[in-house]
Amino acid sequence: MKLSLTVLSALVVSGLLACGGTDAVEAQEPLAQEESALVTCTTTCPNGTTVSCQGNTCNTYPGESVECDGFHNICPISLPSICLQPQSACSTVAGKPCAPAGSGTRSCCINRRVGNCFCTIQGVWACSAN
Repeated sequence: MKLSLTVLSALVVSGLLACGGTDAVEAQEPLAQEESALVTCTTTCPNGTTVSCQGNTCNTYPGESVECDGFHNICPISLPSICLQPQSACSTVAGKPCAPAGSGTRSCCINRRVGNCFCTIQGVWACSAN
């Protein structure tokens, strides 16, 4: 009987050792989680609208644009209504014939601003900024 008990004890101990022994198992630490809070930047544009963006980093350029994570959101350019008409661009009008020579004026668009075109005494349109 002693021999059977000794063999049984040897089997149990060897089984425990094969499964990792009798030492206490250390608790594993949970995986580290990186948290990052998103930030929002907003600016009011000259035409009254707002532009904004959200990201990890954020810069505001008041009245012009916002930047989040290197990407810019730019205020829309408010063009005068005359500049929305391609035929009113100074580059389209200047140098074209006009009659009668030396008379007449018209509004035109110069570099996204309202300008003034006038009929020169040479009978061609010339433009100037207002």
